[in-house]
Amino acid sequence: MKNGELIKKVYEISMESAEGLGYEIVDIEYKNGSKHDLLSIFIYKKEGIDLNDCSDMSRSIEDKIEDAKLIENPYYLEVSSPGLDRPLKSQDDYRRNLNKEMEVKLYAPLDGVKLFEGQLKAYDETDVYIELEDNKEIKLPIKSISSMKQKIIF
Repeated sequence: MKNGELIKKVYEISMESAEGLGYEIVDIEYKNGSKHDLLSIFIYKKEGIDLNDCSDMSRSIEDKIEDAKLIENPYYLEVSSPGLDRPLKSQDDYRRNLNKEMEVKLYAPLDGVKLFEGQLKAYDETDVYIELEDNKEIKLPIKSISSMKQKIIF
């Protein structure tokens, strides 16, 4: 089974458990390894994810994934939070990060600038709207963004 198909089936299996436990599935990754493969499921809840959340989700889905016989190779199941430095990839990621400080890198400069920092104020299917430090709001086409992630402030 191709990784894309596997991820889709794991998503379908995991979604019911995640919703029942009060989580959203942010992303699923499957990586082939030399001895063991790695199935990573990233979950989110507004209050944040802790070790108990990861354990609860893992226990809830591990037998379901095994019973589905999707993975032939030995593998590890890893459930974790997406982390603050994870790039935003979807409309749901934008929703979860509204009004948070972002760092946005573009493929090509816009008005001579390739890196923008500011608050994610809005988004739609094609654009994100960032409020810069000077309270100026700019519209950036999503297709022009090479990386967008939450800015970590110490």
